[in-house]
Parts: sequence; C-alpha cells; structure tokens
Amino acid sequence: MRATIAVLFAVFTVVALGPSSAAQRSLPISLFERYVESLHRQTGIPGLSAAILQNGRLVWEKGFGYQDVAGLVAATPDTPYPIADLTQTLSATLLLHRCAERSHLEIGDKVRRWDPNHADDGTTIAQLLSNTSPLGAFNYDAARFSGLTPVLEQCVGGAYPRLVADELLEPLGMSRSVPGADLDDPLSPNRRLFSAGTLDRYSAVLSQAAVPYRVDDRGRPIRSGVFSEGLDASTGIVSTVRDLARFDAALDDGFLLDPATRSSAWTRVGAGPMGLGWFVQGERDERVVWHFGLERDAYSSLVIKVPARRLTLILLANSDGLVRPPYDLSNGRLASNLFASVFLTLFVT
Repeated sequence: MRATIAVLFAVFTVVALGPSSAAQRSLPISLFERYVESLHRQTGIPGLSAAILQNGRLVWEKGFGYQDVAGLVAATPDTPYPIADLTQTLSATLLLHRCAERSHLEIGDKVRRWDPNHADDGTTIAQLLSNTSPLGAFNYDAARFSGLTPVLEQCVGGAYPRLVADELLEPLGMSRSVPGADLDDPLSPNRRLFSAGTLDRYSAVLSQAAVPYRVDDRGRPIRSGVFSEGLDASTGIVSTVRDLARFDAALDDGFLLDPATRSSAWTRVGAGPMGLGWFVQGERDERVVWHFGLERDAYSSLVIKVPARRLTLILLANSDGLVRPPYDLSNGRLASNLFASVFLTLFVT
C-alpha cells in the first residue's frame, strides 16, 4: 500500500474519534436522522446502521431497530452486514491501485488477456468495471462484474479473499470486516488461506452479523435462511458502517488512489451511468458518485458521495428495504430512492 503504517493509523484514528459536535451544528443532522427513522419504519427494515462523513471525519452515526429481532439485539454502527454489490467499489479500488497505477495492466486491456477462460468477445476491463458491453450498451450485471476476480488474482498474485484482507481490510484497520461469510463454514476451501487465529477473529465477527430478514406484505420481518456467501470481485464482503467509513476516508484522502485515478473512476464511461466501479450522475449542479448492494429478502446497502463537498452517506440494512422496488437502482437513477432523495435534498442545495 502507498500509505505508511503511521499514515494509515492516522486515518484510523480520525475516523474512530466519533462524531464532531461542530459538524453536527453545521449540517442538518438532526433533521436527517428524523427522516431516516421515519423511512426505516415505513419500509419495515428490521435493522439499519448509518453514518455520515465530512472531510474524512465521521460526523454522525446511528443504529435503528434490531440486528436480531427475536433476541432484541439493537443495530449499531458496529453491526456487521454482508454488503453485497458494494463489494464492487472496493474491488475497483484494489484493481486501479494495485494493477493500473503500477502499470501492470491497462483498463483498456481485453479481459481475455488476463483470463483465458473468459469469453473471446472483446470485452475490456473498463467495460466490466462500468457494466457496459463491447458495443457500449449499459446493463448492470453483478455476475458479469465478477469476471474481474481472475484478473485481479492474476495481476496482483494470490487468491482474492486473501488479497482483499492483505491490501484493504488489514492496512485500513477494518477489524470488523470479513472477506467472505463462507470463512465460517468448515467446508469452505478459502479457510486454508488464513491462520487459525485470523479465522477465529472472522468467526467472532460473523457471529455478531445482522440476521437477514424478508418483510411480508404486512410489514412483518420473517427470518431468512443462513447466509454464507463467498467472496468475488462483485460481492461477498461483510462489513460495518464504521469500517466502510475508514475505507471512505482513505479513498478521499488519496491514500488508496492518486487523485487523477480517482477522478477517472468517478467519470462516466461512454453514455452509461457508471464510471469505474461507481455510478456517476449530476445532482443539483454537483457530481454525485454512489453504489448499492442487494441480496433479495436478506440485505441491502447504499453509499452516496458528493466529492466536491467531501461528503459521504453510508447505509446498511438487514432486509432489502433500502433498494428493493420501487427503488430500482440498477438503472442508475439515484433520485428514485427515498433515502437518497432526502439526503441530497438536505445536504446538497
């Protein structure tokens, strides 16, 4: 990693200090909190964790409802959730930092150059990152994005869960994050990648993860099945809003990507709504970058960034209520989401 241990520790310390009272006075935090509480109840989400960062500092965090309804265990900013498609933002960052910035690959390279098993259709790395076809058509497809997994493994060297742990989670102090829920499964082949002590730590985090729920037509939460998804470039990381805040601060402060690389990632590719691993759109004369995660009847997540203001919202939930229909975010229309609309209305004027 580019940052020294001392610098990374500084990032960890700044984020971990907690909300700033000055920031709370200058931002409409209290009003936003009331709106989120109302939307949390309206959507029937059992448990929701939220955080806002400004200038690399955590200025607000809160848990709503329960991470475990039956046990009456409250959701908190430290509650772990599978973040689903939000994994793509970390994967894109890792690829750009470890491969593109070090000139190991070009994002215009054909995927097949790095993965001979990939279809010989001319698809480039940039097209996978932006969910576009060789003909330039946009189609959000998480399974297709996962085709970057062997590219990263070939470029950086090593199995992907270990790369994520070594290059992101450990250096950034994301101690409540796990590179795949399958690491708690004794039969998972990925367990061989980690020491017994590390597996014990991951198991402890996963034992405290939010229980997944589906919400019926009457708004009642019904526990879903056991969630033990493995990790690829598209999905699988388990994390908390506090840990994602550490990643966000390091990204904004230039410790993970050079400013020019980050700007490229946050610029649309062709006519589609995505840059390199992020959705990009204009909102109230501001550039907004964002991404979402969805596991039907289980989990949902949403991150919204306003780069010019160095402002970020992070939301994680243990149902699909953040982004399920009518909030179809796969088409790149963030304003259709009520949580996003309230945030942009209050904070981007």
